[in-house]
Amino acid sequence: MKELSIRGWISLTSTASTIRAKLRDDERGLTTTEWALLVAGVAALAIVVVSVVRNLTSDVAGDIPTNVNVGTDTEDFLGNG
Repeated sequence: MKELSIRGWISLTSTASTIRAKLRDDERGLTTTEWALLVAGVAALAIVVVSVVRNLTSDVAGDIPTNVNVGTDTEDFLGNG
């Protein structure tokens, strides 16, 4: 019985070793990983650009005067006369 379990253990470890060696040399998912990193980088760059543009436009929007005379009285509009 012991001899049978030792043979099974040796067979199991050699099979696991073979599978590990095959998986170590497998590069099928490499292009997927490269594309995922590339897309993540582009998304991060887009977030930075949107943040910078938003900050710049909100700074400029704060400088726009809002006290514009919108009355229809021509005397006030033309400067009393």
